[in-house]
Amino acid sequence: MSQILLYILFFVVGLIAGGFYFTHLWKSVNAYKSDKSKIIFSSFIRFPVPLIAVFIAGFFAGIGGILAVIFGFSVFQFIYLIKKGSQLKKDIEEYANSLENQEQENSKNG
Repeated sequence: MSQILLYILFFVVGLIAGGFYFTHLWKSVNAYKSDKSKIIFSSFIRFPVPLIAVFIAGFFAGIGGILAVIFGFSVFQFIYLIKKGSQLKKDIEEYANSLENQEQENSKNG
């Protein structure tokens, strides 16, 4: 029973590590826009957070703990990327509609 609680705890730790990693990575993407070297550097700065979580899980719960952290990290990544993807799709659709409206106004005026 205590092993299962450890796995659940390390799953949550994986979710938290994923949350930290991906939210800050997205902030870096927005801040640096197209400067890929700065974005890659900022992702390497945050990389130790999930790595430390994996080492701690391995120390306390072995391979099962490591897998729990990786699974939690992956679950957060999946949810976060779906959320951001749908947000980007919405933004692109709004931009396309505004371009279409602008084109219609130009054709009426011109």
